[in-house]
Order: sequence, then structure tokens, then C-alpha cells
Amino acid sequence: MKRFLACLGAAAAITAGLVVTGPSAQAATVCGGSTKYYDTAGYYVDVPTTSSLGSNFCTLRRGASGDAVYQLQIALNGCYGQDVGGFDGDFGAKTENALRRVQSALGLDADGVYGPNTRDKMKWQWRNMEGSHRCLRLTQAPGPLSQ
Repeated sequence: MKRFLACLGAAAAITAGLVVTGPSAQAATVCGGSTKYYDTAGYYVDVPTTSSLGSNFCTLRRGASGDAVYQLQIALNGCYGQDVGGFDGDFGAKTENALRRVQSALGLDADGVYGPNTRDKMKWQWRNMEGSHRCLRLTQAPGPLSQ
């Protein structure tokens, strides 16, 4: 029961975080790490966050580097077939152009900047321990999500 309540609380926190839009979402800080989310079907995904177990209200743009960029590159390539120039964790021209194409296809402002609005619309590559993967939005995963 405690585990269920903890998962339910985590799902509520994530859902609340996904719903916020507007000026506060635009004033996000830079993503510097990633957080692993698990669903009830045994799949997991790494999403850019401010740090390990940090806030997913963060941004990435050209010139950024690290694990957060690496996770974005995986999603852009694995779920959208975009050439990001390799999985190097560097947000260069190829990653920016790939993100612009995905943003445009999703009906977003194709500014080449990853942030909460892009995070909520795009699909992420969920994996399981058997090596299977699938592409789902964070809100499409069998919930509740937990960290």
C-alpha cells in the first residue's frame, strides 16, 4: 500500500508538472542531467532534468552538452528517425535542426529550443530490461510513473 501511495504521489507530481504552461514554463533553467521514470508495464525512460532526480522544467539549446542532450538525441533519433549526428551529448547544428523538424511536425514553434512545451508533446523512447522499446509521450505511459 505504501508503494502504491508513493507511486500515486509521484504520478501526481509529474502530472502537475506537465500541465503548467505559460510564462513560468518559459522561464525554465538549463537541463544538466536526466531522471529515469518507470511505468507499471516495466518500461523506463530517461528525461532531461536540471539534475539527477531534478525538475523536468528545464531547457536545452545549441551549445548545451551532457546527459540531458544525450537523452534528447535518443528520443529524436529513436522515435522520429532524425539524424542528430551521433549520440555524443553535444547540442550542435544537427541536433538543433532535428529538433526543429520534430517541433514543426508536432505543431509547435520550431525554434530549436527544447523546453517544457516540447517535452510534453514529443514521444520518448521507453525501454525495458529485455531490450524492447516503444515510443510514448510521458502522459501515455501506463501509470502511475515513479522515479
